[in-house]
Amino acid sequence: MTDKKNIIRYPSIFKEDVFVTLIFKEHPEYQKIKSIFDIHGFGFYHPEYETIIIDGEIFIDSELSIDDLRFVEAHEVSHILLNHKKEKNQDDEIDADLGAYILLKRKGISTERLIDVFLERHNINFYEELLVRVENL
Repeated sequence: MTDKKNIIRYPSIFKEDVFVTLIFKEHPEYQKIKSIFDIHGFGFYHPEYETIIIDGEIFIDSELSIDDLRFVEAHEVSHILLNHKKEKNQDDEIDADLGAYILLKRKGISTERLIDVFLERHNINFYEELLVRVENL
């Protein structure tokens, strides 16, 4: 794990050839990247660097936990595993959350937050029958 006060970088627990980088406001590029977070949420995948970049600032002094961080990581890895394209759309976001549910379960990580926010994020209730959408993950 790298910790230079402005970033933390480590290999993903869900896909070994992908890294996770948390970036903080002290990083010289944070303000530029912040605008991408404003569009994509807590994190996004940067294919050129095979890295999921997560806004570390949201985890400082908040009630978000390591399980929430893993949810963001699993969501982004699901996009990769499901071969989603760069254009953001609602179906891909639902499928990425469903894939995240599967990945989190495989690792024994809580899915409570994912289930709690599913309705808010997608305007449908979470139920396991939806997992058929991503059964090949």
